Amino acid sequence: MSTQGVKPNTKFKLYGMQRVTTEELQILILLYQPLIGPVATSFYLTLNTLATRGQGEEYAHHFLLQMLNISMDDLIEFRHKLEAVGLIQVYCHKGDGTLAYSVRKPMQAKEFFNDGIINVFLNLKVGHPEYQQLKRLFAEEVPEIEGENISKPFNEVFDTTILMRSSAMLQASPLPTNQTDKKGVTLELSFDKELLFSLLHQFGMDETMVSQKLLDQINRIAFLYKLDEHELARLIFDALDTDGFVNLELFRKQAKQYFQFLNKGKPVEVVEVPQVNPENLSHTPEQEQLSKEKQLLLVLSQHPLEFLRFKQHQKEPVPADRQLVEWLVVDQQMAAGVVNVLIDYVLNISDGRLPKQLVEKIAGEWQRKEIDTTEKAIAQVKATLKAKHKRELEKTVPAANKVYAKPTRVVRKEQVPDWLKEQGATQEDKKSLSDDDLQKIERMKELQNQLLNKKG
Repeated sequence: MSTQGVKPNTKFKLYGMQRVTTEELQILILLYQPLIGPVATSFYLTLNTLATRGQGEEYAHHFLLQMLNISMDDLIEFRHKLEAVGLIQVYCHKGDGTLAYSVRKPMQAKEFFNDGIINVFLNLKVGHPEYQQLKRLFAEEVPEIEGENISKPFNEVFDTTILMRSSAMLQASPLPTNQTDKKGVTLELSFDKELLFSLLHQFGMDETMVSQKLLDQINRIAFLYKLDEHELARLIFDALDTDGFVNLELFRKQAKQYFQFLNKGKPVEVVEVPQVNPENLSHTPEQEQLSKEKQLLLVLSQHPLEFLRFKQHQKEPVPADRQLVEWLVVDQQMAAGVVNVLIDYVLNISDGRLPKQLVEKIAGEWQRKEIDTTEKAIAQVKATLKAKHKRELEKTVPAANKVYAKPTRVVRKEQVPDWLKEQGATQEDKKSLSDDDLQKIERMKELQNQLLNKKG
């Protein structure tokens, strides 16, 4: 059963009885609430209280709707937020579709501010001055001790060369942990690990140099700054220290600088991915068309390089195409959706190619027309295709069916007698005259010639 198809009568159970301490409540309100909102915070406290009072008790979702005074769609949305920040985990029984909510404690303040993802989103959400103020509220003051620290370091007390005799000794097993006890936000791998290791191998690096902890940090940075495997490999190689190890702080710094360079100093933005409930999908033609347009806008809103990979069946763009896309985004500062519409249009009219001159020409035209949104770009393409279709249609119309206006000629007219005007009759006019009329005209011509000869 998909969790999207949850109904008010769907049953659920609660696990993980966790009594929230005063410190944890303060962390929840001051650090989590700006990210998930007050209703989701209340949702979490309600689940936690129910789990504390009666663990293993079975409830219906209708109970939560009444307690929180919200709709089913809102409940699903707020639940997803709690899942994303790691406050609950949801399990679905394959047999009867019963859900199980595992309620988890908030991270400690130190863990929260060192997470690398959730703290960054909090900074973006509330603003840097307010973030620093929140950080000061949870800063632990370490008392200053007078005097010189004369404590012995590890390598002055133990002989580390003995530890290196057997590589098996280096594989020290940590304490067994339950996966559900892991705190912090969970991220799916946002890049192809095999491709990354292959690229690192080209730089002379071995995959054993990348520990799981380092890989987790790389994944977080790749997610934040939307870095692909080629960009990650280059940044990792540039962050190597003299001993051949990756300097994580240097890697973070360079990744941030690279992102700001591509985006002209613009910061990372916090966006919520729209959640679609299949139960509420419309079936009327108008609503289905609206849904398709929303899906189109969602596809066009991704990073232009990701969109180009999508158009090329996930194949890596060639350097010339990458440079052209970077020129549109960085130098021309065009919005991602506008760039994607331009790319899609040029690929369709150029047989899958991206001619540089054509792309630059269209980009310049759109800049002059102030096309700065995805909707405007789509409307411009539709108008261009409509005009092109009209021109092609006009070419197919037979010339005989076209009506052209005859050009008017200015002819100088001489003053002649009225009867002489009949000489100017056209051949068409003659065809309409009778034989008697034509004979009269001929006699008049003869009379005119006789008069002229006598004068001569």
